[in-house]
Amino acid sequence: MSWPIPDFKKVEYPEPISVRFWLPALVALALAAVAAVLFFWPQGKPTNTYQFWCTLVGAPFITCLLTFGYRVDRWEKDQTNAEETERNQVRLKTMWRGWTRRHLCVIEAAAFPAATSEIACFAEAKDDLPTNNGRSVTFDWTKDRGTAFRCARLLHLIARRFADKLRLHKEVFVTLMLDDASLAHDQDWTAQLLRIFTRLIPQTTFHVDVQSAKNGVDWITRHVDLVDSATRLVIAAQLWADDEDKQQHEFSEGAAAFLTSPDAAQAGFIFRPMTSPRDTLQIGLSQIKDYQITAERLELAWFTRCEEAESTAIRSALTAGANDSADERLLDKSLGLPGPASGWIALAIAMEAMRGSGPQLVGWREPASESLYLCTLSPLPKKETPA
Repeated sequence: MSWPIPDFKKVEYPEPISVRFWLPALVALALAAVAAVLFFWPQGKPTNTYQFWCTLVGAPFITCLLTFGYRVDRWEKDQTNAEETERNQVRLKTMWRGWTRRHLCVIEAAAFPAATSEIACFAEAKDDLPTNNGRSVTFDWTKDRGTAFRCARLLHLIARRFADKLRLHKEVFVTLMLDDASLAHDQDWTAQLLRIFTRLIPQTTFHVDVQSAKNGVDWITRHVDLVDSATRLVIAAQLWADDEDKQQHEFSEGAAAFLTSPDAAQAGFIFRPMTSPRDTLQIGLSQIKDYQITAERLELAWFTRCEEAESTAIRSALTAGANDSADERLLDKSLGLPGPASGWIALAIAMEAMRGSGPQLVGWREPASESLYLCTLSPLPKKETPA
């Protein structure tokens, strides 16, 4: 469902008091008051007295003053109410904007798709060619190897990639997000991770939690609202199980890893994700555009397990005009069949390939789910080059 942001109606301000209307009306009212004074003045009573002239002048003046004063007072009340309503709406919109822009601070991210090791090439449009469309791709170093070896090799690659930054922390909480087949061997994954990471980074203490890769959106949503000072390493992986029958695999292998720390000075950001069914997609997209992206221009949209017509509609809804439409990357064409961790892989590719760029949108679906997950992110800063 879309975010529970109320629909703020346009504030209707009262129309300004029209001089063209009120000047003739007050003149007519004054003349009517004068006529009334003359009509009701007692016969035979002298008209050259101070009382007569005070009544003749004062009656229309007081009548006009009371009538116009009542109208001005009502206008001022309506104007004040409209101004207070608008200020309250601005305050509420600011609070909702802050709520939607709560985020994870990512100090490092890495993607490990089986199809390629050149992540930077995804920034180029030519990498969107359908080289692996409809295929299931495996790591070239996993052929004829068992699950235990592939698991250890993958964790070793991640540990080496993040070792320098992990050494800066005394304690790191690791969350393993695994596909269903790997989740059945969660104890083996945990043991392998602790063995590899403690050997390469002995000065850091690791705590491991294992979850399903399908719970990625729930995990992100929970942690953007969590006041937490812990450094966390999220590893999402999808690996083929040992398959003696050599049946067709349902997804391509791959993995992604994110190191998050709430007090990081230089970091990328993963903002609050949205879960949107098809029937509320347009409402959800308008909320992302109005509250999360705001004045920033969406630079690139990344999609996995998403139809091409649907991705085009999403990009159009999030941009100001056809000439300002963001480019897109349909990752399934180059990475192969998506799996339960493909959303994490897409997030990591967007953060890593587009370093130093503007806002990115990642959209994906979980297997057997009709809901679309939309997540806005700000990529990692560019790496500092030595002088």
